[in-house]
Amino acid sequence: MKLAHSDFVLAPYRTLARVAHRLPYPARVLRASLDGRRDAAARWQAWAGAARSTAPLIWVHGASVGELQAIEPIIVRLRHAVRAVHVILTHTSPSVASRTAPWGVDQRDFLPLDEPAHLAPVFAALRPALLVFSRGDLWPELVHQAEVHHVPVAVVGGTVRPASRRLAGAARWFLRPTHRAVTWVGAASPDDASRWIRAGVRADRVAVTGDPRHDHILERVPTLGPGRAVEAWARGAPVFVAGSTEPSDDAVLVEAIARLSHSDPPVRALIVPHDASPRRVANVRAAFAARAIPVARWDDARAPLPDAPVVIVGVYGLLADLYLAASVAYVGGGFRERQLHATAEPAAVGIPVMVGDRWRGALDVGVMVETGGAIALPRRHPGVALAETVGRLVRNDDERIRRGLAARAVLCQGAAAWSVDALLRLLKA
Repeated sequence: MKLAHSDFVLAPYRTLARVAHRLPYPARVLRASLDGRRDAAARWQAWAGAARSTAPLIWVHGASVGELQAIEPIIVRLRHAVRAVHVILTHTSPSVASRTAPWGVDQRDFLPLDEPAHLAPVFAALRPALLVFSRGDLWPELVHQAEVHHVPVAVVGGTVRPASRRLAGAARWFLRPTHRAVTWVGAASPDDASRWIRAGVRADRVAVTGDPRHDHILERVPTLGPGRAVEAWARGAPVFVAGSTEPSDDAVLVEAIARLSHSDPPVRALIVPHDASPRRVANVRAAFAARAIPVARWDDARAPLPDAPVVIVGVYGLLADLYLAASVAYVGGGFRERQLHATAEPAAVGIPVMVGDRWRGALDVGVMVETGGAIALPRRHPGVALAETVGRLVRNDDERIRRGLAARAVLCQGAAAWSVDALLRLLKA
């Protein structure tokens, strides 16, 4: 019955895939992705012919940058555990192609098109011993070819959103052969584990390991320059960093910082919009200027910060390092449904995190709220509550340190080590 079901759904999927892969997409990113994937099969076969040895080969797939962050600590640990092994990385996002490949990867390139004519010869050339997906970007033909070639399929840091389309009735039935073929899933949370099982993975093949992206964040080597620049600007005053802010956060932050401008000790604030485009930065600046709050913008990381109590950061890529100089943090997006941005970066450096009231659905934040590492602002008068909370924390070192350590503890799950143990068992099977 399983094979009949698989054959029945694969035939229409293959037809749709062939059509979809040949449409003239106007979107630049999607077009670049397909362009990279069309000739990837030939490049992978050429690499295998030139560089493939008799050592086992682990094929890792990380669709985009987020998946790459989750898989990096696992690749590092695999390389230390098994020296004589090939590790290759496929991706579908052009953003991965522009990044430096993780340490330990022998070759990196686009994933071939999800069609038998592209994937079957690649499997024959690469002869993988294990296929590993980061987080959950499963491709039906890729998984089917792994099953045909008797290659175990694993998912690390496995996540399935509560509203994921793969859980809907028709999609769940259609993807059932793909999920039934999965050998092992390391789920990021108990809720994710239950959703993987609901999607069709056998319950005895699902374990809760935590999120290996946390290991990536905890092990990241910071750049000290931005933090030192902030310390020079703060001149000993407590620093409040509001990171990844959205337009829905602006009024809350303006109200809070207006109140904090009269606090004792005085608090200096850095606002880091998620969109650091000139227009967005100008809008944030206008919101503060409307309340007569002195504000400046910082657009050059090589220059000192301007001497103003509130500075808007118009430079991309600095946020994780700016948290190093912060006493407390606010993470934006929490006043929109399911749009809260990542809280792991401030938690990793051991500072308390404040979020908007619509944080539910973000598992890490839920645990941080329960343990005191994160503070959810109320829906009514959140700006007032934010000012009161920041003021209290910068005056109370014991509470601030306790909450910061509680936030960091949520990330220390050992997910990468758990995942590697499972992958090594599959590799030796």
